[in-house]
Amino acid sequence: MKAYFYRLRFVLSVIVATVLPIVITGVVLLGAAEQALLDEKEKKLIAITEQMDFALIHNYDELLRQMGGEARTREEQIHLLNTVLEPLTNRITKAHPDVGVGYYSARLDAILTYGPEVESLHVGKSISADHPGRQVMASGDPAVVIGEQVRGNIMNAMLPLVRDGQVIGYVWANELMSQIDIQLAGMRQSITIILGIGCILAAAVSGLIVHRLEIILTEIKEGLTALRFNLSHRMKALKGEAGQISGAINRLADDLQASRSHTETIMDSMDSGVIALDQGGRLTAWNEAAARLLELSGEAARGESYTCVFSRNAQLIELIQETLQHAQTIRDVQWEHRHSQRGMLSLKVSTSIWKSPTDEVLGVIVVVEDRTEWKQMEATLAQAQRLAVIGEWATSIAHEVRNPLTSIKAFAQIIEEELPQENENREYTRIIAEEVERLDRFADQLLLFSRPSRESNIPVDLTKLLDQTCKLVEPRAAQRGIAVLFHKHAPLPPVMASPELMKHVFLNILLNALQAAPTGGDVKLAAEWDEDQVRVHVTNDGPAIAEEHLVRVFEPFFTTKHTGTGLGLSISQRIVQAYGGHIVAENVSGGVRFTVVLPVQAEEKEGAYGAESIAGG
Repeated sequence: MKAYFYRLRFVLSVIVATVLPIVITGVVLLGAAEQALLDEKEKKLIAITEQMDFALIHNYDELLRQMGGEARTREEQIHLLNTVLEPLTNRITKAHPDVGVGYYSARLDAILTYGPEVESLHVGKSISADHPGRQVMASGDPAVVIGEQVRGNIMNAMLPLVRDGQVIGYVWANELMSQIDIQLAGMRQSITIILGIGCILAAAVSGLIVHRLEIILTEIKEGLTALRFNLSHRMKALKGEAGQISGAINRLADDLQASRSHTETIMDSMDSGVIALDQGGRLTAWNEAAARLLELSGEAARGESYTCVFSRNAQLIELIQETLQHAQTIRDVQWEHRHSQRGMLSLKVSTSIWKSPTDEVLGVIVVVEDRTEWKQMEATLAQAQRLAVIGEWATSIAHEVRNPLTSIKAFAQIIEEELPQENENREYTRIIAEEVERLDRFADQLLLFSRPSRESNIPVDLTKLLDQTCKLVEPRAAQRGIAVLFHKHAPLPPVMASPELMKHVFLNILLNALQAAPTGGDVKLAAEWDEDQVRVHVTNDGPAIAEEHLVRVFEPFFTTKHTGTGLGLSISQRIVQAYGGHIVAENVSGGVRFTVVLPVQAEEKEGAYGAESIAGG
């Protein structure tokens, strides 16, 4: 509504600005035209009086002498002079309709003749004492007077008759003001009609111009509004000066889009996520890394408040709020963020004030750096360091324990041989020997953990090895109704390793999968490879491993089972690492997956195993 009133006021202002000068000009022209008409009338009447003065060759007394009327009475003299002058005034009034003319005698103080004939009744009368004619005769100067006189309301031009240096009377020529007013009214009407038509045309043309201008301004405004959100938008070509404006805006948009594309290319090439928020905390821009890390959904988040977009991330909201409210720069804050697909991410967040070149505060810039892989590398390195220390420790323990164990076992066997067969103490010597053997196997495991053997480093057929390992666990799986699924579609590329140790690795992982899978569940084997690596996935449909346990499953002696040493997975990891690979444990949809990654045999990388895969269903 407010915009409508602004528009109406603008239209009225333009119309008034256009029409008002026309009206003022018309009024001035009307006044000038009226004055010109009166001046023209005045000049016309004066000219008639001059003709009448020229037509009277003699003075009144000579005319009377010529007619023998010098001794006659005043009335008779007036009659004689009327007889001579009346034809003259009649000719003049016939030539100039609506004009009244006549002669006046100062000596006789009477109107001698008055044309047209309808005015002859005034002949013989004297003018009043205040009549302007008396002033003309007294001063000897001509005069034009408008007002009530003998004939009525008239414009009266009077010229004194001077003969032999004496004023003998005067002549006049007049026109009724009613007739002049009729002419003036007609002229006013014509000029008013012309002015009205001019004002209407001016208003209409102004309205059309304003309407056209509004259309152009609306198109420009809508185009600029569209460019605010979409720099690829272009205004349609307009005509005239407006076309130059729209063309300039489109060229500016081209330049801005090129600059923005260049900036976006730089921003999208960054690994760190960058988010820009205005002073109101609304998201205005972000790069692909930010969208990927924080799962920003396209244009839906643009213009939305950060409290709505990051409603599930209280820590991030708090950091942005601190920067917005206190203009405080925050650097390198660690933030654990749960991603819908990648799980828990370790992010580093920094915030800073967004300023213009003139130091005007525009909003906040948030930089998010993905430190997840770095954290995993740190954890892997720390784990490797711990394993190295534990390995050295395990080697020392194994060597220190095996020598006494050998002696204990030997003495137990000697005692057992010396005891009669029926002696009940032989049971104890048997238990001693069994326990010594168990401790000896444990010492072997410690040695295997500390230094996995690489003496047997030959090409291993993983397809055959996995098939053999599956057959080894199938009887135990059948006891619990668990299906071990491994479908072979094509041979896997060979890897350089020890077949026995790799069988030990897969057997250990499969047995763990069988223990984790529910009764009647499935254990699936799947394999894929590229020119560098073979990846064997072992997936069970058991419960997920807790996040805090998932990062420790390969640590020596770590176990959540009631039985076991906690060395199985750590030994498997050490064996795979000895051959240039690694094992990854992760929770997946519907279970837990262990992935064994091994490098492809060097000479096979250029062979036929390129990019095929085999998957277990």
